[in-house]
This record gives sequence, C-alpha cells and structure tokens, in this order.
Amino acid sequence: MSSLPPAQGPDESPSDEQWEAFLRDAMEGGGAGAPKEASARDRLAAARRVRRPRRPRQPRRPRSATAWPAAAAPWIAVAAVVVFGAFQLGLIPVPRSSPPAPAAGPASGPAEAVSLPGGGTSDGDRCGTKGYHHFPLPAGATDVEPPAPASPASGPQLSLSHYGYAADPDGEGDIVIGLRFTTPGTKKPLQVSRALGGEGAAVEIEGPDGLVAGAHGLPVIWPSAARASASGAPAASGASVDVSDGGGGEIVVPAEALCPGHDGDSVARSLVPPADSTGAVTGPPPYRLVVSLRDPAVGTLRTALGLPAGGGLLSAVNLVPVARS
Repeated sequence: MSSLPPAQGPDESPSDEQWEAFLRDAMEGGGAGAPKEASARDRLAAARRVRRPRRPRQPRRPRSATAWPAAAAPWIAVAAVVVFGAFQLGLIPVPRSSPPAPAAGPASGPAEAVSLPGGGTSDGDRCGTKGYHHFPLPAGATDVEPPAPASPASGPQLSLSHYGYAADPDGEGDIVIGLRFTTPGTKKPLQVSRALGGEGAAVEIEGPDGLVAGAHGLPVIWPSAARASASGAPAASGASVDVSDGGGGEIVVPAEALCPGHDGDSVARSLVPPADSTGAVTGPPPYRLVVSLRDPAVGTLRTALGLPAGGGLLSAVNLVPVARS
C-alpha cells in the first residue's frame, strides 16, 4: 500500500509532502497514482456542511394605526398646557355669539297719527310738542298744579283711580288708566254715554321734552257693561252708563300710542311721583298725565246745579299735593 497521506478535505489541493510521496512511489515502481482533487459536487456538499446556517429574516411588523398618537402623546400634552395658559391670559380671543333678539311687539309707535288696535287714533304727529291737549282743558283746570279739592257745589268731577303698565304673556304691554267719577253736592245721577258723546277719551303724557305718548278717541271699558256682557244681557252701543257715587271705567293706551324711543314700562314708572320713606310725596312726577273727555250729560248736570256747562268737559291729572315740611 501507498504511504500517501490522504488529502485533508475534498476541497483542498495535495500538499508538498503528498507530491513527494507520490513521486517516490512512482520511481520505486508503480505507486498508487496521483492524488485526485475533490470533484465539484464534493466541494459543494462540503461547503454546505461547514457553512453556518443563515438566520431566517424576521418579517417586518406593520406599524399599528395607534402607534403615532402614542408616540406624540407627550407633545400633545405640552401643547394643551400652552393653549390653556394662553386662554387664561386672554391671548386667544374667544368668539361669542350674540343672543337672538326677542320676538316682541313694537315698543312704541311711529311719529305720525295712526289708528290704534281696539279703537282711537294716536297723537304720533304731535310727539315732542309741549302743552298739547286734544280737548281744551276745562275752565280753571291746569296740568301744572294739582286740582283743588272739590267743593259741595263744584259739580261732576273726574279723577284717576290708578295707572300703570300691564304686560301680557307675549311680552307686549299697555298703559292702563282707571277713571273715577264723583258728583259732590248733589244726589242727581250722572249718566254718560258709553261712547262719551261719540268722541271717546283723550290721553296725553308729557315729559320735559314734550309729548311722549298720546291718543284720542279711546274707548272706555265700563265695569257695568262688562258685567252685563258676562251675564249675557244685551247692551246697546248707545246706552248710557251710570257713573254716580264713585263709578268709573278703564282706558287702555296701547304701545302704538307711544312716541318713538319710549316704552310703556318706563313711561308708566315716570308717572309716579317721588316719595320719602313714610310714603309722603316729595315732588312732582317726571311725566305729567292728563285724561280728558267730553259728554253732554256732564254739561246737563252742571246746568241743573246752576253752573256753567263748560262744554261738558272733564279732565284729571296725575299731580297730587306735595307734603309741606
């Protein structure tokens, strides 16, 4: 046998010692033959055996849809603190929406004469006029001084039992004025027509700058007629109403009778005179209210008492005597 050492591996070439052994064997007589190199197949198989297996590549994990908010959370928190501080310091304006205007009726009427709901005509064309009265004041009457106390022979008198502002559920309102008739010094009845001679009543409210509200031809609501209507009894439009012994009625002044820029509530408040803590009147009211009417029955009763008929005029004001210290 040949002493040729085997090759170290199929993919390695014969060493110098192997060639020397080969040549020596050949010279001595027909050695075992030249060492053979490993074939390509053997070298590939050996390479596969000694090569380190490659780690499988991990598939790339897709990023979750919530990954970026989680990463940005700290920055969002910082931004929120900065914005809140800016609001606190007033550096960022906050838009404010204006509340819608209430859908209410007109606070006043136009500066012209117009027909009023319920009857009558406004004095809007007289707005700002000083000393205007639809009916001339009766002789001796004035809207500057309070009326003198009625004497036993003074004949029929008119006074104001109440006045103020009455609002309805719709937000609109009217000025309501109560009338009171008296007949001092006589037991004769005073029976006026429901329509006050067909002319109705007149109302003027004047402030420091002139007329602020006015109307004429206003109907009067008679309690006796209202009771008759409630009971179902027929009442003729031309029937008379007995207002003797403190009888009276009520007048409604609608908002359309107010001059532009005035509202019923403010005007009614200005009709009340100032008073002290005891209730004593300390001065005239800011606005003067004059109510006047004309009816033939007033002149007839005056004549029966031996007084001038005075055209059947009656008037009343909101002025009262001022307490004297």
